Amino acid sequence: MTRYEETKKTYKYLRYAKPEQGEEVVISGFAGRFPESDNMEKLKDNLFNCKDCITADERRWKLEHSEIPKQTGKINNIKKFDALYFGTHFKQAHMMDPMSRMMLEHTYEAIIDAGINPEDIRGTKTGVFISICFSDTEATIFQSTFQIAGFGITICSRDMVAQSISYWLGVTGPSYNVDTGCSSGLYAMEHAYRAILSGECEYAIVGGSNLCLHPYTSLQFARLGVLNQDGCCKVFDEDANGYTRSEGVSVVFLQKAKTAKRIYATIVHTKTNCDGYKKEGITYPSKKMQSTLLEKFYKECGASTACIPYIEAHGTGTRVGDPEELNSIDQIFTKNRANPLKIGSIKSNIGHTEGVSGICSIAKFQYI
Repeated sequence: MTRYEETKKTYKYLRYAKPEQGEEVVISGFAGRFPESDNMEKLKDNLFNCKDCITADERRWKLEHSEIPKQTGKINNIKKFDALYFGTHFKQAHMMDPMSRMMLEHTYEAIIDAGINPEDIRGTKTGVFISICFSDTEATIFQSTFQIAGFGITICSRDMVAQSISYWLGVTGPSYNVDTGCSSGLYAMEHAYRAILSGECEYAIVGGSNLCLHPYTSLQFARLGVLNQDGCCKVFDEDANGYTRSEGVSVVFLQKAKTAKRIYATIVHTKTNCDGYKKEGITYPSKKMQSTLLEKFYKECGASTACIPYIEAHGTGTRVGDPEELNSIDQIFTKNRANPLKIGSIKSNIGHTEGVSGICSIAKFQYI
């Protein structure tokens, strides 16, 4: 038996949480829509065919401003919505943030994918944990004089996306939006995971969305210096020169293993930290804090980093972020390895979906 096989054989999961058999938190349902990928199967095909899903067209705005990159990742059919099925008044549906509409649709799909009738969870302690950073619709509606009966407050606020899902499903668990920037999706996942472990929730819906609807949001990112003009997220490449903004919506359904009809993945553990003060600035990544987080995470899991075969990294393709992340991975995962460590990032295919990027990475990871 090789050293790698010995390490893998003694791999002790769940030393931190120690749930009994069947009490593990699992992902049992998945749904999403991504650039050039209307569903999970299409995303799978595009990933395996190494397709670049970034496009340059005028579906969102006219490509006239020289500072705004022409390429973005765009999803299809953002105007269509079955208002009657989701119990939404026509006037509300007309003004509703497209992200809220799509979150309702894909929440339904994720629950069905888990083999559950949405009616069967009505009245249960199901939590809804949503990750949305920017809402171009919210900004536009609140700054315009075009208001219909104050609907802008109830259907365009980011905090109301989670509430609308809980309202439609009739569930009574925690329901809120998480906004921690690019890490929002994984923070939402952590909240949901711990809520189920603690008994606060029976089930949890974790999802997020990002739409690039207003050019001025992209202009702000461009002037910050994080976007490239060529439309490629060159992840961990020596030619990396910034990321490409992208759209996406992804939803997962979590529950205990003992009640799950299918299991895509088991959530072993979750952990987060914050860089705090850095002399380089608030947006500058920290190799030290990333390494500290990874080291503590695997120690709490009781897992050997030497037997981890693949890492789905954040990997945005920026000159500052990629080296810090790669160096932290190198520091933690390359000691005493018998086999090469494989690294990837879905942003190479679909661009950076910002607040929902963590859940998009999980969507890719299930196919590896």
